[in-house]
Amino acid sequence: MRMDLSIIIVHYNVFEYMRKCLSSIFSSKKNFSAEIFIIDNHSKNFCEETMRREFPEVKLIENEKNMGFSFAANQGIKESKGRYILLLNPDTIFPREGIEKVIEYMDKNPEAGICGCRMVDPKGKLLYSCRSFPSFMTSISSSQSILYRYFPSNPLSNRYLLKDFDHSQIKEVDWVSGSCLLVRREMIDSIGFLDEDYFMYVEDVDFCLRAKKNGWKVVYFPLVTFIHYVGKSTSQDRLRMQLEHHKSMYYFYKRHYKTNLFLSLTVFLGILFRLLLISAGFLFYRKSSSAEADRR
Repeated sequence: MRMDLSIIIVHYNVFEYMRKCLSSIFSSKKNFSAEIFIIDNHSKNFCEETMRREFPEVKLIENEKNMGFSFAANQGIKESKGRYILLLNPDTIFPREGIEKVIEYMDKNPEAGICGCRMVDPKGKLLYSCRSFPSFMTSISSSQSILYRYFPSNPLSNRYLLKDFDHSQIKEVDWVSGSCLLVRREMIDSIGFLDEDYFMYVEDVDFCLRAKKNGWKVVYFPLVTFIHYVGKSTSQDRLRMQLEHHKSMYYFYKRHYKTNLFLSLTVFLGILFRLLLISAGFLFYRKSSSAEADRR
């Protein structure tokens, strides 16, 4: 029997969330064949004994150090056999109704190489999991920018986050979040694996851009909904994750945009300034929270 779906979950220090994720996968309705891979990036709280006892069907790959998301995801992809590959964050909840609708859609639309489902937070609030490709203005209009924090409905952010289109409709988009990203195996065969020079972040943007450059469509598919407890792995070391995010932003720019020395320096300084500003904000918030705790 052919394997329809390979679910690949890269895990790092969110063991209880991952157990909930796996439980939701096994309790969902499935009228297709699937395999599940867990790639653990040397987590402190990973328990192999618990995994093998509770989820014996899951295939485990344990790394001796944190290799980053792209490297670990590629490990799973290379071992998998499914016609489609679902890259799924461990802090997500699989839909109870399953994802047959996504597979049916992909089967009927062979030009679609990548598909991303609708994502909501635990309270049911829509998460903007499909977006436009970043531009020079994204540094001041992304969801982490000061502009968005104080003016969330500004036109620049709306354009980047695709806030103005109907998120209940299937739509071709620029890129979809790697927290829930369904990939056609033929597409990987044609464009290659995730770029392992991205340790964390932006690898999904790069992957979707490479797909579109090679003639594949990237689709937002809202008829299936996942719950996402956003940032449970990355929030454990926010400063380092911000550093990795900004390193990935600059690498993406260098790889995909024509540039010269002056422009490269300008972009580098802009990304550095953004990193320093966000890091200062984290440190100020941490100090304020600590002072508030001491007063209690």
